[in-house]
Amino acid sequence: MTRRLSARRAREIIDGAALAKAPNHHDTRNWHVVSGGEVLVVIEPSHRVASGRKRWRWRLADSITLSAQEEPTIEKAAVAGLGAWQRAATRKP
Repeated sequence: MTRRLSARRAREIIDGAALAKAPNHHDTRNWHVVSGGEVLVVIEPSHRVASGRKRWRWRLADSITLSAQEEPTIEKAAVAGLGAWQRAATRKP
């Protein structure tokens, strides 16, 4: 993300976003949140599962830092990741 977006433009991008399997999904089980051909959020399975249920963590596509919060579903991880993307995209410099 190179420049600040207006809240309206960021919302338009989010409204056009879709969840898709990452190209390397077979090996990593990662998912991407994509809008206009651009990956906004990467969702990865959490490997710290004590209960046996799969959990998910997200990160912004231009970041290597995963979220601290684990989400119970891919969809909830996507929503959380898009919220963080919107905050980052509209943040004043």
